[in-house]
Amino acid sequence: MTSFKAEKILFWQPLFEQSSINVTRICIMKISQFSIILALTLISVAAHGDPDPTDLAAESLGKLAKAEAISVDIAIAEEAVLSQGLKIRTLREGSVVLSRAKGFKFSRSGALLKQQVAYDGNNVYGIGDKAKVFVSVPISGTNDEVMDVLTKEAGAYLPGRDLFYKDVAEELLAEVQEAHYLGIAPVAGAACHYVVFRGPDVDWHLWINESDMLPSKYLITSKWMTGSPEFEMTFSNWNLNPSIDDQTFVLSAPAGYAQAKFIDMQPTH
Repeated sequence: MTSFKAEKILFWQPLFEQSSINVTRICIMKISQFSIILALTLISVAAHGDPDPTDLAAESLGKLAKAEAISVDIAIAEEAVLSQGLKIRTLREGSVVLSRAKGFKFSRSGALLKQQVAYDGNNVYGIGDKAKVFVSVPISGTNDEVMDVLTKEAGAYLPGRDLFYKDVAEELLAEVQEAHYLGIAPVAGAACHYVVFRGPDVDWHLWINESDMLPSKYLITSKWMTGSPEFEMTFSNWNLNPSIDDQTFVLSAPAGYAQAKFIDMQPTH
């Protein structure tokens, strides 16, 4: 015969078991809800985290590489360290016009110089107005090949040519050792992504316009040269579809200008 006490235990046992099952279900539901909320929170944090600096640079430089033609105005600030250790900064203005198929023209002017260097697919030209010299040399090749010859062998100067190579992103990012995103910074009134890259010989900075993702400013620090001189270019009036004809890159000798070499066009500093 079952005692009253035993009956009470048997009576309440199913209720306890059912209650335990309900509590377990509630706990599982709460854990699942928490997991979903946590996952959504992590996704939200990731979505609002800092952009990847390499991706930003690749996107911006990629737009230039894909453009079949480019024109842009430039302001140049270039530092030099004199023999006595004095660091000076020269300010110049100019422009770049480029067609992947037809050639290029770089111009710059300042207190010590006013010059143009151009390539039309058959010849390279140079005009140095301060020195009153003219250069014309037959040559053929791609824009990239000719820019290399001009700067590495002929002594010509093409400001900021790094950004105008067809493989600009690959070249600039190839030796990057560190990359940093430093937030949004203003350049000429425009909000720009500010990214910095460290390489073995130079560090370089890029300010990328947030609205069109084109470069607004580019700065190089030659960190192992005495005084760590900097070269800076600020860009304006980008046009990735400029009007270019067969005469855009042809230069003619002004009257009274002497035939010379590209090295003769360069100022002393």
